[in-house]
Amino acid sequence: MYQPTIDYIRSLKPEPHADGRELVRKGIEIGNTFTCKPTYKKGFANHMEYKKHLQKEGKIYWTILMGLATMEDELKGIQEIYEFTERTGFELGSMLHIPSGNIALPSEYREKAPKTTSFVMNDLSDWMALHDAAPIDISLNDHHLICPNSIETTVNALKAGAVRVGSFGQFLWDYAGFTDNVKRYSDMVTSLGIMASKRDDMFCVETYLDDSFPGYFMDCASYCGYALIEHYICTELCGARYVISYGGLLSEGHTRIAVGLALHKLMGTEEQPVLTYINGSTNMQWDHDLDANYGFAAQEMLLEICAEKKFHMSMGINPVSITEKVAVPTRQELQNIYSVGKRVEEKAEEWMPLIDWTLIEEMADKMVGEAKLYFDRAMTAFREAGIDTGDPLEMLLMLKKFQPARLESCFHSSTYDGKRKEVEPMYPTVLGRQTNEMRDEIIEDLLAQGLGGSLNGKKIVVASGDAHAYGLQLVDGVLRAMGADVSNIGVDMDPIDVLDAADEDNTPFVGISCHNGQALDYGRQLLSLAEERGKKYVVFMGGKLNSILPGDAEPTEIGPMLCEMGIQGDNQLSTTVKLIASCDAD
Repeated sequence: MYQPTIDYIRSLKPEPHADGRELVRKGIEIGNTFTCKPTYKKGFANHMEYKKHLQKEGKIYWTILMGLATMEDELKGIQEIYEFTERTGFELGSMLHIPSGNIALPSEYREKAPKTTSFVMNDLSDWMALHDAAPIDISLNDHHLICPNSIETTVNALKAGAVRVGSFGQFLWDYAGFTDNVKRYSDMVTSLGIMASKRDDMFCVETYLDDSFPGYFMDCASYCGYALIEHYICTELCGARYVISYGGLLSEGHTRIAVGLALHKLMGTEEQPVLTYINGSTNMQWDHDLDANYGFAAQEMLLEICAEKKFHMSMGINPVSITEKVAVPTRQELQNIYSVGKRVEEKAEEWMPLIDWTLIEEMADKMVGEAKLYFDRAMTAFREAGIDTGDPLEMLLMLKKFQPARLESCFHSSTYDGKRKEVEPMYPTVLGRQTNEMRDEIIEDLLAQGLGGSLNGKKIVVASGDAHAYGLQLVDGVLRAMGADVSNIGVDMDPIDVLDAADEDNTPFVGISCHNGQALDYGRQLLSLAEERGKKYVVFMGGKLNSILPGDAEPTEIGPMLCEMGIQGDNQLSTTVKLIASCDAD
């Protein structure tokens, strides 16, 4: 193994901590003290038996992901969707509910956290209300199990009968104001033990790969290899069931299906399919003339339906609203895209004889081979560096400190020996390539405007206010190309961390990438902190700039509001570059 890799991993070894094996046992004891609500699927012992039935029949498991502004809105939305399925005869596998990220924090931390665009749950009665709203199985993934409030959210979700809990890969995310990672991941391991106690009833830990390290990767093969690391921690070390959802950052049809087939071959078993659903892709959506996005979604779902009929992977489908790129979708918008998918399913059999699956099967087999090499190299390196690979807590604490892009390059076949600096992907991830292409287009345009070198001598701090990295990479690359000295402090940064970094670098220039609906609150916190410090900063924000305003149930584009507050929020890097170029850093 390449010695610099070993040295780097050795530097990530955590300080002495509790034994993760004991924490798993503690979690199992907690889990054995309570029971869970049963599945709504009549005639099946548990939810997984229902999924396996669909798998054998080549039928499609559908799910709808919804996170409306208030609990009242969410419960009403559940009821309306159920009434729709009853009227149309469309069978829905489950609903995935996305609450506010504030529930991920212990109550004493929530007041100071930036507000997000989804509903808040306060106690067990709220979890039960989701279950009782309609006879549809529920799933609770985001901000459950992996968070600072993991034990409470996991127990409440299971008691309410959530068939899948947590988004394992989100352990990489940070939460505003909470910095005790040893406490957080100790509780996560305990929560994995709680999930293990429900193994026989087929309750599963879910991951969404695009929200974790694979969201930074350039190659779909290492995307699959990383999943093997999560699978190892969850199943081998903690004894819980592990299932995968994926796909939001993948938009090329053959790649999307090949990744699913590779994951199925790597981790699926007859007892338990490993796939939950493939998410509709978002990076090919238009942010204008939104109805045109139906065209892309329909053909995408047709291929996925046919793939499930061919390969019997238990790969469900989570369709994405045509508005996903610009705003949190409404219940009606979600219902509309679900309807499109169900009508496409009616005609899918006619397409089956017309499809040659050879390329996809070859791609999947190559991904399987590379993923196994990636996993074996990673585990070998961890052990050589002195990481206790039998302790789930130690593994999580080490991975949390691993630089995401480096996690790929350390173990990818093109770079693991140190002879190459950049990953040469077998099958490129689309968003990584698109980000680079968009960056190059913006740079070309700025150069044509005569702005090359316009930021020479300017020190700029950039960060992401959430876990999304590609927008941050785009801004970083453009500003550097214009001559700026960029300090990229990473993702999940609190406002205070951003201004601390700017003060440390003695610069007023600050850029924030936002995605999760917290832009307005985040901007207000930045300005409030700046006022407390008696300093003026030149702040620009970009990404998905929307928030749910008081009294509204749907998000509003708040770029103009940011501009009125004194924050550059028109989402145009050309404007930002001109603004910074015109400012005196002193």
